[in-house]
Amino acid sequence: MSRQWCPTTLLGWVVDLVCRAFPADKGLNSAVKQTRHNINSNRRYRRDKRLAATAKETLAVLPEILAQLPDIDAHGAEACFLDQLPRLDALHCPRKQATAVCVVNKDSLNAALELAAKYDGSSRVAVLNMANFRRPGGGWLQGARAQEETLCYRSSLVLSLDKRFYPWRQHMALYTRDVVVVRGDIQSGHGLLPGASGSVEASSLPKISVVSVAALQKPRLCQVENQVSYLKDATRELTKAKMRLCLRIAALRGHTLLVLGALGCGAFGHPATEVAQCWRRVLQEDEFAGGWWQAVWFAVLDERDNGLGTVFSRELAGLEV
Repeated sequence: MSRQWCPTTLLGWVVDLVCRAFPADKGLNSAVKQTRHNINSNRRYRRDKRLAATAKETLAVLPEILAQLPDIDAHGAEACFLDQLPRLDALHCPRKQATAVCVVNKDSLNAALELAAKYDGSSRVAVLNMANFRRPGGGWLQGARAQEETLCYRSSLVLSLDKRFYPWRQHMALYTRDVVVVRGDIQSGHGLLPGASGSVEASSLPKISVVSVAALQKPRLCQVENQVSYLKDATRELTKAKMRLCLRIAALRGHTLLVLGALGCGAFGHPATEVAQCWRRVLQEDEFAGGWWQAVWFAVLDERDNGLGTVFSRELAGLEV
């Protein structure tokens, strides 16, 4: 396959060549590194500009799409608080057969659509939105690329993230029953799905439900036996409480198909091993035993190959719940 060259691509190639040719020239290499930084910044700017335009288009097309779906309440969201939700009652457990946790290298919506197709006719898939506690949709209008922003580019989720809920309390989550998926993923060009572009009925568009939970931002960390950990036990307990809230909401609203994720990893600075182990401990708690779930997938998109997926697979893949 031929490679398409552009000025920044060619310049990047020259930069790397210079670094290899003159490795000992610190002054030259400093300038080269700055050039590489500028190239990457330009690439990010172009990417952000395109995604910001996608966000505006999504907001523009949603009203017409939703007008064709009178049974969908895309603006509706329910604020849920851990101290107000009862523990799950085993008497109401659907008694599903034990299932093994699956860790997939996919974005959350792609995982949800695949899961829905696999269990056609079952309950609507519930997806964890790893939310920004300050701003609805995080930085999606500016073209950011975290998990919440990705959900907003492709669906009606942002309409339910009303400003009155912000900033969030720590033991709070939002439940959005009706989320309509209107776009393909970024890898396929973020194109509008047929039901969103008018070529077929809007009723054909996929629907999911979303549980939005905000991780603690930038927790204090420490090094323990070559592993990065939370400095305070209280941080670990708060993280588990948020996970507990997510699972409780999903079960109480009748969802047996779940797409979860690496809550707090990435921009919020949580250590992957700690987060994966917290999920494992919570999923194994007595409250969630007995067959509440038909399938539990962790969508851990590891685009940078930084080992995040490996950590979650090691800690969670195959765990019976």
